[in-house]
Amino acid sequence: MTRMKKDTRNWMIKEAEKADDDGKGIVILQNPDERKHLDELLLNEFWPAIRSRLEQSGYNYSPDIPKTELELSYALERSLMFMLLNGARAFFRGTLRLTPERWMMESEYFLLLSRENDPQVVFDILSNSRFVGNPPTLMVGKSMLTGSEEDFYQITFNAGNGESWGLYDLSRVHDRVAKVIDANVELYNYAGADFLSANQLGEFLAIAYKAYEAY
Repeated sequence: MTRMKKDTRNWMIKEAEKADDDGKGIVILQNPDERKHLDELLLNEFWPAIRSRLEQSGYNYSPDIPKTELELSYALERSLMFMLLNGARAFFRGTLRLTPERWMMESEYFLLLSRENDPQVVFDILSNSRFVGNPPTLMVGKSMLTGSEEDFYQITFNAGNGESWGLYDLSRVHDRVAKVIDANVELYNYAGADFLSANQLGEFLAIAYKAYEAY
């Protein structure tokens, strides 16, 4: 059995001593130096640029005060989530995830359509071959996002990708985040209404695939 290095053992013991006994039988330890480094990247390096891009969209955004989160994974992973909203309705959610080895940008776009929309349009979106690698998902009924009885179809588009830190500098992350936000804003500007006709479908799919390919 390989022995831990002394400095590794020291920070693990210190973090364990600070952990609360919540009765759940699990304690999660995070290297404080690496956690601080990742949080500083998220909050000081990337968040100001993200916030500026969200503001430029002209839509409401969240959060007002950014907060980093721990993601459960095989390596220390910290994340920052942000959203774009039209009024109280969220149409885009992005998550930037960082580990000591790599970064990942993920996005979700929420298309909400009324019950009056032609179901064939919904079926054509879901079955489109351009999204076969990561197909959209459908929820039928009252929207979880708004609780509105008028929302009937909620189609969620998921996309994401990341890279090792060793391949590019931080500007690569900035460019990717800006591209993803802009592509999803363009998609909402075209299809933000509750109705999507068959005549609009071709252009909608082209813009949606552009957002999908923003990675």
